[in-house]
Amino acid sequence: MTSEKTIMGTLPQKELLKMYSEYVSSPKAAFFKDLGLGFVQGERQGIYIKSLEGLRKNQPPLEMIDCRTSGGVFNLGHRHPAIIQALKEGIDAGLDIGDHHAISEQRALLAKKLANLMPPGITKTMFCVGGGEAIDLAIKLARGITGRAKVISATGAYHGVTGLALAAGDEKFKAPFSWHPPDFIQVPFDDIDVLSRVMDDQVACVIFETIPATAGILMASRGYFVQVRELCDKHGTIMIADEVQAGLGRTGHMWGIYGGLYDDEEVIPDIIVLAKGMSAGYYPIATCSYKPFIEKVFDQDPFLHISTTGGAELGCHVCSTMLDIISAPEFLDHVKEVGSQMAGGLNNLASQYSSIVTDVRGRGLMWGVEFINEKYGAGYTLKMIENGVFADYCGNRENTIKLMPPLIITAEEIEFLLSRLEKAMAALPLPAGTTGE
Repeated sequence: MTSEKTIMGTLPQKELLKMYSEYVSSPKAAFFKDLGLGFVQGERQGIYIKSLEGLRKNQPPLEMIDCRTSGGVFNLGHRHPAIIQALKEGIDAGLDIGDHHAISEQRALLAKKLANLMPPGITKTMFCVGGGEAIDLAIKLARGITGRAKVISATGAYHGVTGLALAAGDEKFKAPFSWHPPDFIQVPFDDIDVLSRVMDDQVACVIFETIPATAGILMASRGYFVQVRELCDKHGTIMIADEVQAGLGRTGHMWGIYGGLYDDEEVIPDIIVLAKGMSAGYYPIATCSYKPFIEKVFDQDPFLHISTTGGAELGCHVCSTMLDIISAPEFLDHVKEVGSQMAGGLNNLASQYSSIVTDVRGRGLMWGVEFINEKYGAGYTLKMIENGVFADYCGNRENTIKLMPPLIITAEEIEFLLSRLEKAMAALPLPAGTTGE
C-alpha cells in the first residue's frame, strides 16, 4: 500500500523559518519576525490561504482571505479547477518550455487571442518570464524604434527590479545599487503640466502604471492619460502602459487604460505590458504587446531580443485558459458589482474611523486605504492578518494598505471581508483625544 508523499508541512514552522533565514534570506526572515508575521504559508484554496501553524505557540493555523494575491497573480484565486485542468492537459499533451528559436504553435495561438482582446491596433506580442523582463523589452523597443534614449516615468513608480525596469522605478530601489543610468527622468504622477515641460523630441517613451500600486494605488485625474497620449503623439514618443497589476480585469474592464479608469476614456497606448495574473498562479509568463510598426526594430535581426524560458508552451496553454475565463462579459460584470460593493464598504469604514483613515481610492477590486502615518500601515497589516485578511502596505507609500482580493470573490465573501477589516481597524489605537466615530 502506497501513501501520498508529504510536500507541505514537512517540518515544524519554527524550523522552516530558521532554515529560510539560514539559506534564503536572513534580512527578510528578521523583517517578518520583527513585524510579528513569522509564519509559513500552507494550504490554499479559492480566496483563502492558511499558515502551517499559528503566529504564536499553541495557536491554531491562520486562515486568511488573500487580499495580496501577490499583486494580482492569483486573480482567479488558488487552485482554480479550470487552471489546474489546463496545466494537467498541457503536461499530458507533452508541452514543455519549447525552444525560443523555433516556431511555436502555443505562442501563436495565445498571441492571436491577446490581439483580439487588446485595445484596437495592438496586435503583436513578445513573451517573457516576468514583468521586469517585459518592461525592459518595452523600453528597448521604444528606444529602438525612435532612435532616442530618454525615458520618462513617475516618481514612486515600481516597474520591476531588472536593468531598465529598475532605472524607471523609484529611487528607493535604485539607490542601494548605485543604479542611475543617464536619460531616465521622473515626474510626479498625474501632473500633466510637469510632464509637458520635460517632454521634447528626444524622449523615446513615457511609461506609467495605469494605477501605480507600490506608489499607493494612485488614481489619475479624468483626462490625464488622454493628455499623455496627445503629448506622445505630438513628440513622436512611444506610450507604454504598465498593466501588470491594473490589467486583466482587475478594474472590471479587461484593461485599466482602456475604459478601466473611466468608462468614457479608452486610451490606446503603443505598448501594453502584462505579467503576474497571466500565470494564473501556476506557470510564470509575461507579455509585451505592441502596435505593428514597432516590429520594424527586428527587420534586420529577429533575434535581437530572446527569452529562453519566456512564453513557455505549457505556460501559454494555461494563460489561454485564464484569458477565456476573465474576458467573459459576465465575469467582468461580476468584478464591477463586487468592486462597487467593496468601494461602499471601505468608504463607510473611512467615515467611521476618520481620525486615522485619510483616503480610500481605487477601481474594481484594486483599492488603497490611506492612514495618517506609516505606523498605522504596519500596525494595520498585523491586525488584518490576526483577523483573517492577508494584505500589506504599499512599498513606496507605507501609510497605505493595498487590497486586491481574487476576482472570483463573491458578494457574501466581500461582506465577510469588510467585517474582518472593520474588526482589525477597531483593534488599532486611536490618536490621543479622538474616537472611532
